[in-house]
Amino acid sequence: MIDKIKKKLNKKHLLIIGKSEIERRNFVSSIIQSVNLATFRFPPKMRLFDEYLDFIKKEKLYTPFYEAKTYSGDQIFDFHFDWISENNSLVVMDEFDLMEENWRIELLRIYLNVIENRKKREKKIHLVISQETENGLTEQLSKVIDVRENERRTEKQIVEQNLEIINISE
Repeated sequence: MIDKIKKKLNKKHLLIIGKSEIERRNFVSSIIQSVNLATFRFPPKMRLFDEYLDFIKKEKLYTPFYEAKTYSGDQIFDFHFDWISENNSLVVMDEFDLMEENWRIELLRIYLNVIENRKKREKKIHLVISQETENGLTEQLSKVIDVRENERRTEKQIVEQNLEIINISE
């Protein structure tokens, strides 16, 4: 099963749902062990965007192109967006449904847009998130996803093409 998931992870981001929090965490750990990527596992149960930014700062997942004594959260987020666009690594966020709604959707929108707009053989970020249920996430993302001009797919199809939901209860 893990080999199938590794292949999916090369093409899509993964949403792991089902079973208990511990079982989801262990399942995600087995995915991490099976891939040969630098992995950044955010603290579980992040609630605030500030916690996300703190982790980015701590792990140095942004490189400003100019020197300043301090950087605002928006600047760090912009730098981090560049890192997401240019990096080939695995990002893991456990129990992601607990994060502030607006930032959770915005972060996922950015991750989905990056994978949707990448070119073949281009470096890409791989995202694995876990939460108890899908809980309407696909529908929420389909309302905010960026759609290219002359796109034939619906917003929901774009989300489903870039985010694989894996229910470990089945």
